[in-house]
Amino acid sequence: MDSGQGRADQPDATNADDEVNLDGDGKLIASRMRNLGKIDLREFMTPEALSEAEVIARRIASAMSDRRSRRRLAARRGAMLDLRRIMRGCINSGGEPFALFKRQRPPRPVRIVTLLDVSGSMLVYSRIFLAFVKGLVSHDSKTDAYLFHTSLVRISDVLRDRDALRAVNALTIKAQGYGGGTRIGYNIAQFNRQYASRTVNGRSVVIILSDGYDTDPPDILSSELARLKKRGCKIVWLNPLLGWKDYAPVAQGMSAAMPYLDVFKPANTLDSLAALESHLMHL
Repeated sequence: MDSGQGRADQPDATNADDEVNLDGDGKLIASRMRNLGKIDLREFMTPEALSEAEVIARRIASAMSDRRSRRRLAARRGAMLDLRRIMRGCINSGGEPFALFKRQRPPRPVRIVTLLDVSGSMLVYSRIFLAFVKGLVSHDSKTDAYLFHTSLVRISDVLRDRDALRAVNALTIKAQGYGGGTRIGYNIAQFNRQYASRTVNGRSVVIILSDGYDTDPPDILSSELARLKKRGCKIVWLNPLLGWKDYAPVAQGMSAAMPYLDVFKPANTLDSLAALESHLMHL
């Protein structure tokens, strides 16, 4: 990806030959892919459009993981020369490279943990979000994933299963209650009790994908987010409603969560999902 946009949904505009060879349809496909990125995910109602959106979501998530693993940082010692810094240094030395700056591959900058709301109010978005989470999990063995509605279930291993039929069957069993009510505070409390001690630390980013409609008292959500925050992690909340015109986070659950969030962004289009990369880079 480049500048938060998914590489998969935008072919290189500087190479006309590549653009024309894109599945034989050239600029028409490129234009269609760009347009899909701006459509609210609620509009993907036909099976064909939904499947296409899922593919794009997986590509965006995969590209995010790949880019995070490839990024190099400046270092005193490293396997690669930083040619850009060397050339800048030559300006003050009459063109002689007196200092050889280097770069090295850093450790993974963050460990991602995703908590996906699959309650009834999120049903129109959850299938695309699940494809997005699968892309993250499949390309990073350290990424951990959970679904929640009235209860919390871990789905990391299921999403990594290469046997599609077995994965679907396992996910169906695990996600009983899919499309029902939601208890966000209760589920984050369950996550804190059962999983946080071994999955969350100061180099973790917890991504919550939810509209913030919670049937639990708001003080439960605020206290559990505060408890999670004490582990030193960053908390990113992606809310599809935030992309709607005139939306404000006035629901009690969402209002209770706001003080503990490092990033609060919309997630109602494929473009907004792709933009998550730039936010992760700065955490």
